[in-house]
Amino acid sequence: MIFKSKFTQIFTSVILGFGTTNALAQESAPDGAGATGVVSTPSTTYVDVMDADYLEGMERILVAGQHGTVGLVELTDNAALLTLVKDTPNVDFTSLHAISSREALLGSSTGMLYKFDGENVSEIAQLSEYEEPILDIESDGKSIWVVGGRGLIYRSTDMTNYEEVIIDEVTLPLTEFPGNFPADWYLGVSNLDTETLMFTASVGGKPAVEEEDYILYPDEGFIQFQKELDMDPAPVVASKFAPGPPFRKGDVSWNVVMLNEGRVTLAGEFGMILQSDDGGETWIRRDTEIVPREPEPAYWMAGYQRGNEIWLTGAAGVNQKSLDNGETWEDNPKPGREGIFGVVLSQDGTPVISGAVGLIGTLKGDEWTLADRTELKLLSWIKTPVELPNGKLLVLGGRGTAILVDNGSVSRVPLLR
Repeated sequence: MIFKSKFTQIFTSVILGFGTTNALAQESAPDGAGATGVVSTPSTTYVDVMDADYLEGMERILVAGQHGTVGLVELTDNAALLTLVKDTPNVDFTSLHAISSREALLGSSTGMLYKFDGENVSEIAQLSEYEEPILDIESDGKSIWVVGGRGLIYRSTDMTNYEEVIIDEVTLPLTEFPGNFPADWYLGVSNLDTETLMFTASVGGKPAVEEEDYILYPDEGFIQFQKELDMDPAPVVASKFAPGPPFRKGDVSWNVVMLNEGRVTLAGEFGMILQSDDGGETWIRRDTEIVPREPEPAYWMAGYQRGNEIWLTGAAGVNQKSLDNGETWEDNPKPGREGIFGVVLSQDGTPVISGAVGLIGTLKGDEWTLADRTELKLLSWIKTPVELPNGKLLVLGGRGTAILVDNGSVSRVPLLR
């Protein structure tokens, strides 16, 4: 039986499972919107939008979701009008990314990559041998990266052929311990390479002795201090490691991939934030934290990058930002305990998040302002914020939810077919 990590199951079941209606179950809605390709009597459309992106050449938002749902959305003054693409594959789409002004790539829940060419959706490649979901796609005009469950990573430099990227080794940079008292000090990574592992510490001014002053547990990723060590200088550690849980190298759900100035940033399970500056040949772990207990790492689910500013959001309201292209990170206040499924920066730099149970909010200073879910009648998750040319944001999610964020104001618009 093929093992699928608990967190990958949680992520895909939370998102895919929330949509309990048929992809296009409809009910009557007020009149007032009409467009070419839209039925003459508009109706509210219960589409679970898993991902979306703006196609500048079509002046529409391309959306994708369950049961082969792919469509183009036009935002008018009083509604978001959806025109479905015909004859699409009957699969659950989990990710989408525009690669030109009229084209986009779509990933499925079974690891199949598709292309939308402005009119039709066609298969490109089966990327996952075990039918793991494709969870994020990114491009920078020079390359395309596709990531997903159970260590799925592929890249393309010709926009046609996809090469698997296998991360066998990551550098854990030299890191100082924040304390010296007897405890199990976890490094936040497992599967350490003992040949590269370097641990330097002292007791009473003399080098610490392994098995007497400390014990290494490389597979589990912790160092047990048997006695109090010196803090001047503090103990330090560096090593190579294989990402994944103990004894399961590479088994990581990669939920986020971002590209900027030749740097690739990956994020996902186990609080992993990895970066490569050479196209994936070598990797370094960022945001290392050493703690004297079993770690509770972030589970990253969404990311956004504009220049050197990066935002990551995840389960239980955790979110972080980096202002130096991912080299250092700082925690942001939590808006609550709900998972944050989407994040974007508005044109003025204001972070906007969306997530579980109708979560939508903005951050000003150190305080999140959350929209009134009762007033907006939010009954489902919201996942995908889309930037529009006029500076507005359309945030899409389950059960046909569409939220317009315009200069600080938040309002709901009907998604009409």
